[in-house]
Amino acid sequence: MPAPRPNQLYVIISLALVLFLLGLVGLWTFQANYLTKQLQESLDIIVELNDDHTEIQRMELIADITAARFNKPGSQPEYVSKQAALEEMGDDLQRDLNDLGLNNPLLDVVTFNVPVAYLQSDSLAAIATEIQTQPGVAAVFYQENFVDRIAENARRMGYILLGLAGLFALVAALLIHNTVRLSLYANRFTIKTQELVGASWGFISKPYLWRAVGQGIVSGLIAIGGVAGLQYWLQSVLPELNLFAEPLPLVCLYGGILLLGLLINFVSHYVVVRRYLRLRLDDLY
Repeated sequence: MPAPRPNQLYVIISLALVLFLLGLVGLWTFQANYLTKQLQESLDIIVELNDDHTEIQRMELIADITAARFNKPGSQPEYVSKQAALEEMGDDLQRDLNDLGLNNPLLDVVTFNVPVAYLQSDSLAAIATEIQTQPGVAAVFYQENFVDRIAENARRMGYILLGLAGLFALVAALLIHNTVRLSLYANRFTIKTQELVGASWGFISKPYLWRAVGQGIVSGLIAIGGVAGLQYWLQSVLPELNLFAEPLPLVCLYGGILLLGLLINFVSHYVVVRRYLRLRLDDLY
């Protein structure tokens, strides 16, 4: 049984720091996706009403949109009268219109939002066509280019974050492998001696691999604690980020950190122990 080594704490802390960085990348990825989704779903679909539309037509339109499959769940279409819209534009515009003797050029509108699944050019066009058939509707508008830009930027950000995660994972594997190799260097003779007296490779590797599992779990828990602590701090400073709005991705992130720490440390210990077992006795010096 190998004797305890003084640098085991270094292995745990090194792995925990790398896992913490990977956790930050994962947190950034989930948060970017969440904010992108919120931004996309905040896109207003604007339905302009005819000047001569009736209140019954307007109420039926709002009821139809509320019950429609393309309405964002939990949201209610909003009616904005042309007078309220003019007041929002400021007193200067109203004064200018009065000076010129012009009537309010705006129209009554109904605005609503759609889920992300419908934020495609063809889907929005189909929604606009369907709504325009309603009585009292003059036109339907939405920022098509804005939707396309959001989707494209979201894809690009996803590729960048995926590349960063892959790079961090590679660096983590190399760093932890070298750390484990140095950690087991003092026990190279013990490992080889056990083999020479007839111990099987599995018997020799077992205590090191169990230690690797324990170190990986401890490192993962430390990294999870660091990421969660940072989340709570950011949430207290910037509550509008809603960092805990979607718990399932966070559970997956924490579980991934723990699993990755265990896997990296286990594989590194396995490779290093087998390497020392394959070496000749003269090569250990």
